Amino acid sequence: MAIVNEPQSRNRTSSSSISESTSRQTRPVEMAMPGVHSGAHRLLSQLPRGTLADLGAGQGALSVWARDAGFQTTAVDFNEGNFVADSINFVQADLNNPLPIKDDSFDVVAALEVIEHLENSYALLREITRILKPGGYAVVSTPNESCLAARMSYLTSGFYSDAAYVMRVPGPGDFYNPHVNCLPLPTLEYAWRRAGLKMEKFEVSRYRPLAWMLWPLLAPIQWLKLASRHHKQKHADRDTEQAVYRLMNDPRVLTGRILVFLLRKPA
Repeated sequence: MAIVNEPQSRNRTSSSSISESTSRQTRPVEMAMPGVHSGAHRLLSQLPRGTLADLGAGQGALSVWARDAGFQTTAVDFNEGNFVADSINFVQADLNNPLPIKDDSFDVVAALEVIEHLENSYALLREITRILKPGGYAVVSTPNESCLAARMSYLTSGFYSDAAYVMRVPGPGDFYNPHVNCLPLPTLEYAWRRAGLKMEKFEVSRYRPLAWMLWPLLAPIQWLKLASRHHKQKHADRDTEQAVYRLMNDPRVLTGRILVFLLRKPA
């Protein structure tokens, strides 16, 4: 096992067979916006099978899907009482802190709709890199605050569309944070690049009708604005700058609801 702190980890399989246990347990519910899990499934299905850590596992829907797809799965979450997939190994951990997992432990790490709930996105991505084996993959989703509809929300209200409320401080025993850290895509790209990860591809959960309406008007303006920027050698290398600009001009980024990224740790 890859877990450092053994008392926090336990295999929840009963003495009966896994199939009998699964038939009796409550079926985990996807605790994510529509389309997020299906986007992650499409990316994960393309990967070689191996060990997978499901960070912020919730009830365990992705953990069960990954196990059934052939991955050796470990679920990681703060709230053990919410996890209902009894046949999956579970590790209790606060994702705001360093994970109780050894370096280079997993072939794949998934974190669906997690990063925007945490205090430090950079720290999470560094932890993901640390526990991934060389050449391993990460599947990370987050609300798309760079789509045109989210930008319009920020322009008119001062709030991104996925944080359009007064943020509250969790009370005693409250394990759930609202969207306290919704990152625009350039900042998120910088964070995973600083952590040592490289984007391979991405999916979107669905498309926003308002963003499609705004696209013919605002997309050309953004393209011209980015094309007119002067390259500053001391700030960024040209290849990285152009790659980020291409990503920002991608129609899926400009119109998608939630982005699901496939990232890779160098071999």
